Amino acid sequence: MVRSEKLERGYVKVNWDASMDLKGKRMGIGIMIRDEQGEAMVTVCDQKPNVIEATVAESIALRKAAEICAELNIQRATFEGDAKIVILVVNGDEDACFNFSPIVEDIRFYFSSRPNWSIQFVPRAKNMAAHSLAKKAIVMEEERVWIEEVLEFIVGVLNSDKDVIQKV
Repeated sequence: MVRSEKLERGYVKVNWDASMDLKGKRMGIGIMIRDEQGEAMVTVCDQKPNVIEATVAESIALRKAAEICAELNIQRATFEGDAKIVILVVNGDEDACFNFSPIVEDIRFYFSSRPNWSIQFVPRAKNMAAHSLAKKAIVMEEERVWIEEVLEFIVGVLNSDKDVIQKV
C-alpha cells in the first residue's frame, strides 16, 4: 500500500498528470486539487492537440495546474506528479535546454512569486486520481472543471487516499 503524507494545515495538494494519444496526436490533462483533509476542491480534465512527446505533455499539464491555482489564489500548495524529468528541470536553477524549455520558464514564473508552493515527485501509485483524469480527458471533447465534486470513476482512489491522510 502506498501511503500519502498528511499536509500541513492550510495547504492543498495538487496532483497533475498527462496522458498521450499518439495516433490522434493529442494529450489529456488530469488535475486533482484537494484540501488538507483529502477532500476534493477542484477536478480538471482537458486535452490539447498536436502534442506527441511525453515531457512536453507533462510540462503542459503542470503549467495548467499552476495556472488554475494562481487563478484561484491558492497561496499554499504541494504539487505532486510522476514526471521525474520535468520536476527535476523545473526545480533546477540552470537554464533548461529542452524542447519544453519555454513551458518550464512559465512554470518557474508561477512558482517564483509563490514561496509556499512546492513541487515533488511521487510514484504513479500516489498519482492515480490525476492519472485517471488524464486518461478520461483524451475522450472528452472540451475542458471540464468540477468544483467540490468527485467523478464516479475516481471515487475509490480518492476515498482510499483520504483514509490514509486522516489516519496519519
